[in-house]
Amino acid sequence: MRTRAFLLPGTLLLPRAWGWMLSVEWGRRRRSFGDLLARLESIPPRGSRSVAAERVAAAVRRAYRLSPFRRSCLKESLATLGLLRSLGYPARLAIGVKDSRPPLDAHAWVEIDGIPLGSGPGPYTPLRRVGSN
Repeated sequence: MRTRAFLLPGTLLLPRAWGWMLSVEWGRRRRSFGDLLARLESIPPRGSRSVAAERVAAAVRRAYRLSPFRRSCLKESLATLGLLRSLGYPARLAIGVKDSRPPLDAHAWVEIDGIPLGSGPGPYTPLRRVGSN
């Protein structure tokens, strides 16, 4: 059964991913981007890292697929950032662009110890990496 892939010791990963998704969706409607990011960055990376970071990102992607919210790399990265930091990972948000000429094509991803999680930057040149390690 695939649901077992989203189990944490004593808790479910998917409901926690859903909670962070809702936190990001609510936060982006009520706060500036800078305030929302500062809130997520302020979460101390404490915890046992009891689940692989890739599983965390997959749970957030699944939560967005099952929700009525429109998916974007930025929103998924923000929710993944919050959940990873709450699980003890020193995650940070990175934002990059593909080309400096209009139209602007941007992408967001999460890094742990400077290593991109998932697809990472690909052809995008990092503009900003935020968060602390």
